[in-house]
Amino acid sequence: FQILCFFIVAPKWVKQPSSVSVSVGDSVTLDCVIGGYPKPTVSWKFNPLTDSKTRDFVHVLLRERFRISENGSLSILGVHQEDTGRYRCSGSNGIGNDVMKVVTLSLHVPARFEEKFVVERVHRGDSAKLECDALGDNPMTITWNKDNVRLSRVDTGRYQIFDRTTEVGTLSEIQVHGVDRSDNGLFTCVAKNTYGEDQRTIKLIVLEPPSAPSDVRIAQAWTRSVSVTWTVPYSGNSPVNKYIIQYWRNQGAPHRLEEETISSAQTSTILHKLQPGTSYVVRVMAENDVGKGTPSENRRFVTKEEEPSAPPTDLWVEARGAGTLHVKWKAPPKDHWNGQLKGYYVGYKEKASTKSYSYKHVPFSKGLSEEYLLQHLRKNTEYAVVVMAFNDAGRGPESQEIVKITKDSDPPPAPTLRVTTRSETSISIQWKQKKNDADIISHYILFYKEDSKSWTEVTIPQTEKKEYILKGLRPGCFYQLYLQAASQKGNSNPSETLTVRTDGTAGPMERNLHAVITGEKELPEYLRLPVLAPVVASVAIIILVVIVSCVYVKKEQRRYNRAMEAVTEKIYPYSMNGTPPQRYVDVEKTRPLLQPPPPPPPFPLPPPPQDNYPAPYATLPLSDNNFSADRRRLNQGRGPKSNEGSVDSRRLGGGNMIHEQAEVHHYDEAA
Repeated sequence: FQILCFFIVAPKWVKQPSSVSVSVGDSVTLDCVIGGYPKPTVSWKFNPLTDSKTRDFVHVLLRERFRISENGSLSILGVHQEDTGRYRCSGSNGIGNDVMKVVTLSLHVPARFEEKFVVERVHRGDSAKLECDALGDNPMTITWNKDNVRLSRVDTGRYQIFDRTTEVGTLSEIQVHGVDRSDNGLFTCVAKNTYGEDQRTIKLIVLEPPSAPSDVRIAQAWTRSVSVTWTVPYSGNSPVNKYIIQYWRNQGAPHRLEEETISSAQTSTILHKLQPGTSYVVRVMAENDVGKGTPSENRRFVTKEEEPSAPPTDLWVEARGAGTLHVKWKAPPKDHWNGQLKGYYVGYKEKASTKSYSYKHVPFSKGLSEEYLLQHLRKNTEYAVVVMAFNDAGRGPESQEIVKITKDSDPPPAPTLRVTTRSETSISIQWKQKKNDADIISHYILFYKEDSKSWTEVTIPQTEKKEYILKGLRPGCFYQLYLQAASQKGNSNPSETLTVRTDGTAGPMERNLHAVITGEKELPEYLRLPVLAPVVASVAIIILVVIVSCVYVKKEQRRYNRAMEAVTEKIYPYSMNGTPPQRYVDVEKTRPLLQPPPPPPPFPLPPPPQDNYPAPYATLPLSDNNFSADRRRLNQGRGPKSNEGSVDSRRLGGGNMIHEQAEVHHYDEAA
């Protein structure tokens, strides 16, 4: 019995467990080796730290990750967060008191991110907030990089970084104010603590409307269509959905904006339904889900011309005398020009003739109304007249045919007109008429206008003194005027058109006009005073320098000769025989002195005018002595065109002034 009692031993510790702290995923062994005889039974119980309501220990469930070895130790493979808590190891063999010890298993968590990569999309101009929520034991530090460049934590106005500690780690965020295209890129946050580090990448995409398409070109232009190409623009991080082509006419008054929508798969298109010979402006813009982008640069183009598609309008024909027809018409509607009109063809033929029309060419003028004199026709003959317009592409359709019979007698000849005096608000004119025709003239018609304004018509009664004062004019302005004689046989051809400027200072619109003297042939450019004066002055200076140089050289030569004679007299005062010695003769004095070349003739000045002008803007002489019908004018003025040259001639005259009652009629030239 004593021997048996010697081998019975109560439970006692051989190796006690101790509290440990491990990293997540590590394996750990909690020792629990108990000695005694008979062998004690070892049991493990667990009380999780996260469950504050659980006070009693529960048996550890043996599963795949939990194992109890033969000596009683507990092994845990791949420790999780839920494995942390208090573990109690106890041993009992029925002898004496049981042994028991409680230990704690805890985790030290390295810095880590559960989500490693994320994409953030923000519209341009908005604010963005990028967050990095790191898990792990504190203290922990988080740093930010953008495209591998370290971002400072100093507030830069656009980038601001904020950190705060959470229950499970640290949260860091960066705020970007007013994002733009430069903020596109990769933002990386790096979290680090004592046990490890981890990083998270955020891709920031700034969404914006597409940029303007570049390299907009006109590949080819036709009469009513044009091909437009462009280059794909920056998409703004959102696919381009479509292109919008905007175009409008670029001449005259503002025109309506036209738009066409093109698929994003195209980078070219053809614009249709354009007007021939017309200037246009085109631009391209792209659109995506964010909105419309900025338009490209304006590209101008001109479509090719076509023949005019409409005839001239308001054709009017009047018999002006024996063998002369006065033809008037208006240009076709501008939308039917199909380009720029270059002129007209006036067709005429005898009505009874089977021959085709003969045509006269009339150049295009800026005004919309045109006129022409058909001369050298047969007297008292019926003629058919048509007019057609043409441009560089060809001629348009004919106007309606007008039939008119020429007269059997001629109207009086055109009067000869001139200016006598002028003031700030008036111009005095005088004219002459052949005595043979003065009796048949009933009155005169004076036409005048201020520069580009419409013509005004004044009726002047027939008087013995053929003079008139045109009043109510503006100071310092240019006026054009011509005169016609009226009789029962018809009106005469217009006189020569004169351009006169009133005295005084011109207003703001007239300051840029240059003085024009009409009625005399204009001097060539190289004979005008602004060019001739500097040339003449330069030649005069050169001649003066040459003359002064010659005088100076002559003076010095004489001075040198006198000095040489004085030296000779001192060296040889007497001759050998007592007679005064003969002086040495200067060889140079025996030669004829070289005279300087005559100065070149000055630049030839223009011959003086034959007529004495009383004022710089008078276009013909004031005196009656030089009154002539052979004056030539500089511009054609208002009078009708002619194929004979004399049809458009108008003249200016002078004399005393009288005041006459006159009727004033206003006509719009473009009406």
